[in-house]
Amino acid sequence: MQEEAPFFSPVLILLFFYCRTLFVALLLILGCEQVTDVNTPPEQILNKQLVTLPTPTDLNVEDLHTEYKVIDGAAGGWFTEEFTYAGGPNGNVYFLSTLHFYANAYTGTKTISQTFDTETAAITFGPSMQFNVPVDYTLTITGLDLTGVNPNTLDFVYIDSNGNMYAVQKDYVTMDLSSGMLKVKNAKLNHFSRYGFVN
Repeated sequence: MQEEAPFFSPVLILLFFYCRTLFVALLLILGCEQVTDVNTPPEQILNKQLVTLPTPTDLNVEDLHTEYKVIDGAAGGWFTEEFTYAGGPNGNVYFLSTLHFYANAYTGTKTISQTFDTETAAITFGPSMQFNVPVDYTLTITGLDLTGVNPNTLDFVYIDSNGNMYAVQKDYVTMDLSSGMLKVKNAKLNHFSRYGFVN
């Protein structure tokens, strides 16, 4: 006895494919997470001003002081600089600035610059470039008059060429009124530009 082939009507076949397509579409819609674009611009900081520094008492101190170091981007490395000038309530204003470049942060060997500002609590890095791996940056400034600086609104930001300020990811930012100290720990620099403390 010969078995009969199963009978599938065209309507049943269409219904089967329709349900399968609908199931796959729902699975894709419900199963996907929202992905945040890594190129989303950082949050713009409004209504804040750079923290001002005490005026140097030595007339020979320039407004800007620059230090340089050659670093191979493939190997990475550290660039730590200290800078002091006479002035402020404690007699001296002292900067301790440390850049940590991870391996493959950028291509090639470059002369890195750190330019300290003696008017505002800001620093400018060069040359202008983007990083493959963010650079960690820690800055401590002591000997400041922090009267009027609110620790709850103190921040460390990126400042673009138009003076607009943007949030920077960091471990923390803090201050100490008695020593006149401002500190940012491990700010993540995605590119070189101007950065500073604002309030």
